[in-house]
Amino acid sequence: MAEDFIGMEIAVMIVIASITLAGILIGLGKAFGYKRIEQFGVEEFIQSVINAAIIGSFAAIIGLVGVISSSIVTTSCSEGTIVDQLVCSLTNINTGLFSTFQELVITMNILGYYQSLSLDFGSFAISPFVNLSSISGVLSSQLFSLSILMMLVELNIQIANFIGQNALGLLFPVGLVLRTLFATRKVGGFLIALGVGLYIFYPAFVLIFPSPVDDVNISTIAMQGFNNNSYYSTVPVIDLNDNYAIAGKLDVLSGRCAATNMSNTSACLDFMEQNNITNMTLYTNLSTDFTGDLTFIAQSNTNTLSKSLLYTVIAPLFSFIITIVFVRELSTLLGGELGLKTFAAI
Repeated sequence: MAEDFIGMEIAVMIVIASITLAGILIGLGKAFGYKRIEQFGVEEFIQSVINAAIIGSFAAIIGLVGVISSSIVTTSCSEGTIVDQLVCSLTNINTGLFSTFQELVITMNILGYYQSLSLDFGSFAISPFVNLSSISGVLSSQLFSLSILMMLVELNIQIANFIGQNALGLLFPVGLVLRTLFATRKVGGFLIALGVGLYIFYPAFVLIFPSPVDDVNISTIAMQGFNNNSYYSTVPVIDLNDNYAIAGKLDVLSGRCAATNMSNTSACLDFMEQNNITNMTLYTNLSTDFTGDLTFIAQSNTNTLSKSLLYTVIAPLFSFIITIVFVRELSTLLGGELGLKTFAAI
């Protein structure tokens, strides 16, 4: 697999050339008695050997990535490298957030219908659900937050795809090539450290955070149950001519018909007949707590948004800081002159 990456053959050729050049310098120094030339040749020979060791360890690094990937994968994303695992996890989150967004739009439509409902009795008018404006404002802000979160998740997916395509495929081999050259040794060491850090440390420290997929699904299911509840459905325009169309809907939403002492009243019995409800026991067991269901939806969405924000913003920032520290330390090591003096000091 290592030979498939760009620059590997060039890196090997430059290492061979640098070893040959170092041998020539050592020979010239010994032949003419120039200790500085001989010492310089020895130092370059050691650097060339280190570069060859880095190239030889490239396959081992790829194997290490595979081991880390297999230890972090979940049942939903069981194949691919650690970067593929991160992309898969983010894609699942993005899909779940989009479903939540769709259901929340439908919930807002239902809520808007009842919130704007007004009953005019000539001398006075009432708006029984006007106070739903508070919960409507909360859900509206959550809808906006969901759209921002989906954008952030998509941004993280693009970053992960860039890392998967370029970290080991471009940065690492180019870094090997540059490190074999005396003048660009520090730049090469930095690129090698950057490639390894982005490919291993960045996705690994994002994946240690808990995925919000389960919480997203809970929110989606809660809103689906609300939106598919026939007792919360809006009244068709053609049925508004019925005198009891709105009154019956208010009885249902208030839970009055579900009460044991009110279930046999003429108003509730008429509503049951109009809506083909034959079993009052079944009806009373159904959820008809309109405001309670909306409160649960708002709470569930808040939990989903907070955990999604943790995974899409806090986790990448935390992982980025860890990666910066790793890249800095490793680039200092790889970009330095690892020669006889270094080993003597150790």
